[in-house]
Amino acid sequence: MSIYETSIIANSFAHLRLLGKLDLDLKYRGTRQISRNKFMVSGILNEEEITQVKQAGFEVTIVSDLASMTLACKAEVSPENRFLTAKHVSDMAKRTIQGYLTVDEVEESLLNLSVEHPDLVELIELPNRTWEERVSHAVRIGSSRDTEKTTLLFTGSMHAREWGGSDICVSFLLGLVDSYLADESLQYGQKVFSIDQVRTIIDDVNIIVFPDVNPDGKHYSQTVFPMWRKNRNPNNDVDQRYLGVDLNRNFDFLWSSGIGTSTNPASNIYKGESPFSEPEILNILHLFKCFENIEYYVDIHSYSELILYSWGNDDNQSNNPKQHFGNSEYDGKRGRLDDDLYREFISPTDEILSIGLAHRMNQALASVHGSQGYTVNESSGLYPTTGTSSDYAFSRSLAARDKRKIQGWTIEFGKEFIPPYREMKNIIKEVGAAMTELCWCVCPR
Repeated sequence: MSIYETSIIANSFAHLRLLGKLDLDLKYRGTRQISRNKFMVSGILNEEEITQVKQAGFEVTIVSDLASMTLACKAEVSPENRFLTAKHVSDMAKRTIQGYLTVDEVEESLLNLSVEHPDLVELIELPNRTWEERVSHAVRIGSSRDTEKTTLLFTGSMHAREWGGSDICVSFLLGLVDSYLADESLQYGQKVFSIDQVRTIIDDVNIIVFPDVNPDGKHYSQTVFPMWRKNRNPNNDVDQRYLGVDLNRNFDFLWSSGIGTSTNPASNIYKGESPFSEPEILNILHLFKCFENIEYYVDIHSYSELILYSWGNDDNQSNNPKQHFGNSEYDGKRGRLDDDLYREFISPTDEILSIGLAHRMNQALASVHGSQGYTVNESSGLYPTTGTSSDYAFSRSLAARDKRKIQGWTIEFGKEFIPPYREMKNIIKEVGAAMTELCWCVCPR
């Protein structure tokens, strides 16, 4: 059955919320209000689903047939591991711009960096094998092994079809390490970080990068079906076309609420059997537990050109501290953005810091090519969600007072899930500049 990229128009806010109940593959975070009573949502739908949406009273426009996109995407993945014969950081940097990285190339790049530069790069083997028995790695970069330093965590490619997250993370690593070793400034287009800034980042903070959270899903996306989103959990009771769990609904943040998630294993936003049921998410939890000084976390996704800050389960408010995710009095009232029954509490200090750093990242991103940059928004938007990475990170210290506070963001890069690589090269520079700017901003000085 043919699958299409579609544009769906809802004629009211209530109509828009009805669309969310149809359990389709929609780009929720990219929802746009195009006039007072019109909302536009992108979706990946087959012919039966298009008919279903039309019968529910929505206007559906087919943007493209994904069969042709499948061939184009596969052509931009290297047929061989480019890093088997390129060990030096500058050689690897040159090869990363030749097309999307495969799962094996991501792993090879991390290994090469740690072997060639053990004084700067520590390879972290993560303890939980994926459903297809892959071993994942992260790296920590810094000029010392001082675990007391302020620490940042970046993750990429949690959703299988968002290939560029891994490429952004690997290029970010290569750029910082190469600049530091060469004693030269780091340049992303028109945005330049001086060598003094780079030295300060490498010397004064720890940076942990986990580039490929979902290697099973990404491999399947790159070799079989580009629009695959979830991991490859067998979900033995469902049709094999619908296996997998949405990893960004599997974190232990209001997991039981049902807000922006599904209990249907066939759904693209299926949250799994329990919070942290998936080995890929346990690997991220492992990093939080082992590196207790993580204070900043960025999860990189596509698409919509957004930088999102917490909360994602409902609109923010700073007046009533009793209205918070841990208060059971408000169960069933969250996630209803069409009324005033509930708003998620955030302290003014946290909100100012989170928004301020988001804008600093965005300014750096915009300066790379002299663009307007991305849109900085609260994560809840028009479709609230739960079980997500950045909200879980931010909620940890509020749920357990012995945990360090973590500011969390989601960067949604680009204008489509898998941009043509010529466009992806520009995105890599832009988001790399944003990541480097965050590192610079939080350096103690």
